Amino acid sequence: MNDSSKATDRLLAIARSLQHPEQNYGLPEEFVRKLRAALLSDPLLPRPNPSISLWQEPVHPTVSSIQSPTLPSYADIVVIGSGITGCSVSKALLEDDSLESTTRIVVLEARTLASNATGRNGSQLVSPVRHLYNTMCKRHSEETAKEMGRFSFMNIERIMGMLEELDPELQESSEIRHVHKVMVAGDEETWKTSKESLNSFREAIPSHQTTHRVTEQDNLAKDFNIKNGHGVIDHPAGAVWPYRPITGIFERLLVQYHDRLSIETNTPATAIKYISGTASDGSSMPDYPYVIETPRGAIQAKQVIHCTNANAAHLLRPFRSWSYLTKSTLDPVSERFDGGLYYLQQHATTGDIWVGTDYSNIFDVLTSDDTAVPGHSVEALLKFLPKYFVKGWPEDERPELKGVWTGLQGHTSDGLPLVGKLLNRGIGALYASKAGQGVII
Repeated sequence: MNDSSKATDRLLAIARSLQHPEQNYGLPEEFVRKLRAALLSDPLLPRPNPSISLWQEPVHPTVSSIQSPTLPSYADIVVIGSGITGCSVSKALLEDDSLESTTRIVVLEARTLASNATGRNGSQLVSPVRHLYNTMCKRHSEETAKEMGRFSFMNIERIMGMLEELDPELQESSEIRHVHKVMVAGDEETWKTSKESLNSFREAIPSHQTTHRVTEQDNLAKDFNIKNGHGVIDHPAGAVWPYRPITGIFERLLVQYHDRLSIETNTPATAIKYISGTASDGSSMPDYPYVIETPRGAIQAKQVIHCTNANAAHLLRPFRSWSYLTKSTLDPVSERFDGGLYYLQQHATTGDIWVGTDYSNIFDVLTSDDTAVPGHSVEALLKFLPKYFVKGWPEDERPELKGVWTGLQGHTSDGLPLVGKLLNRGIGALYASKAGQGVII
């Protein structure tokens, strides 16, 4: 079975979650055809002129567009991608005492540093385990769900600990803060399911029994200024301005490991070849079997690590059809996709509210084009705050819009991250990515 057939089968397996017995699951044939095509399409390279994210302003003055005068010809390890995963991998490798002290690492970034998902979203350091626990038990077993939960909590603690170990200047600019995460259920079914899951979670992991507070619908306006929710579960969490610590860490790594680390922005990896025993210049170099092609020339490497998330399937063809439909509102006539998701946080100093949504045309969701924001998504955001809060915005008054942008996320069909060695040596050695529920650190 070829890769395309396997991907189509995965798509159909996901579609079965719609629980519809009819052929094409009750969706028009032309719509399903377009949907398959979108899921199997090549994400291509990151677009050169993305929509402007306010999280990336101001740009980092020294590393945003950094590159060597001449592209290195050889590297022990090439890391493709400079977001939180690429930064974490690079930092871990450079600090790994088990590697040779001369191990050289080259980071390739298609655009400016941390310009994709990491630089296009506010980082809320939270775990979804509590309100998804029952679902996780059904999919992965109770013991596995417990382990996943513990790992998720340790991951957050480790990130907060790492951030608080940064130098004071970077800590201040990164706006690291301890906050409360308020999860609002928008309908009765979600609220019932979330509470049942939380109760199961509390029984399974007693050490977290008291970390969550449940607020019923009658008290939402008084306690949270929320107008239309069905209930709230809130708990301690963390938050950070993600672009700033990532670019700041890269800047400091370049100083500390100036003879071992190169960062090449605006240098996309366009192809990878595996040529055992042959160097990029034709000479014999058996230890460097990977040739990574870029518009600035080729690099030969011992290993390649893909940290490219939503664009990964451009180089990793078997990964196509990652994106999938969750159980959300999908109208095949208007092609509107509404997962019911709105997420927001408020800046502690300026009072600005950052809010995002997944409401859009389904084919605007299943795309790798982040150069523009669909008008209906902007309209949904502008209408959200007056409808959501009791006080702050009169119904007929729209919030002031300071900026609007979009970003890309890679998702897996089972919701789990992909980390490990690739079997096809011709496309790279290792892969690490998030799956929509968190990042690999």
